[in-house]
Amino acid sequence: MMIRRFAPLVLGTAALGLLLGLTLPLMAADTAPKSLGKFGEWEAFAKTGPDGKVCYAASLPKQSKNAPKTRERAYTLVSNRPSDKSHNVIGITAGFALKKGASALLQVSGNRFDLYTVDQTAWSRDDKAVVAALTKAKTATFVGYPAKGEPVADVYGLEGFGDAKAAIDKACGGK
Repeated sequence: MMIRRFAPLVLGTAALGLLLGLTLPLMAADTAPKSLGKFGEWEAFAKTGPDGKVCYAASLPKQSKNAPKTRERAYTLVSNRPSDKSHNVIGITAGFALKKGASALLQVSGNRFDLYTVDQTAWSRDDKAVVAALTKAKTATFVGYPAKGEPVADVYGLEGFGDAKAAIDKACGGK
C-alpha cells in the first residue's frame, strides 16, 4: 500500500481529485474518484474498484523548507478501506526518497509523532492518536530526512480536516 508518485499540477478541486485518482496505486480501480467536497485546505474523495470502496481526504503542504530541487509532489492522506477493515490510516508522501532506516516526525500542536518510512512515504504508528491531534489543531509540521541534505519540513494547514474526515467516514463507514 505504498504511494509513490504524484505528477506536478496546478491545483484546483477537479485537478486534485483527478490526479490523486489517476496516480495513486493506493486508489487504483476502474472508476474515477468522486469528490465528496472541499473542506478548507482538504478535499475528500470516494472511489470504488475491484478491491472495494476506498475513501480518502488529501491536502498539500502550504509551506516547505529545504525541499530538494528535484522533489515530486508532497501530500498527506487519511484513508478508509472498509474491505480491509482499515480506517483512519495516515500516510504522508514526502516527494523524495526518505533516508533508509530513518524515521520521520509529525508535530501537531504539542504532540510529536514518530513515523516509520518506506521509500517516499511516512506512516503513522498510532493513527488514532494522530487523527485526534489533527482534528483539534490548526497546522501540522512533517519533518522528513532525505538520503542527502538537510531535513525537509512541510507545514500542512488543518482547516477543514475534521469535516473532510467526517465525509470519508460517512461514505466508507469509518469511525
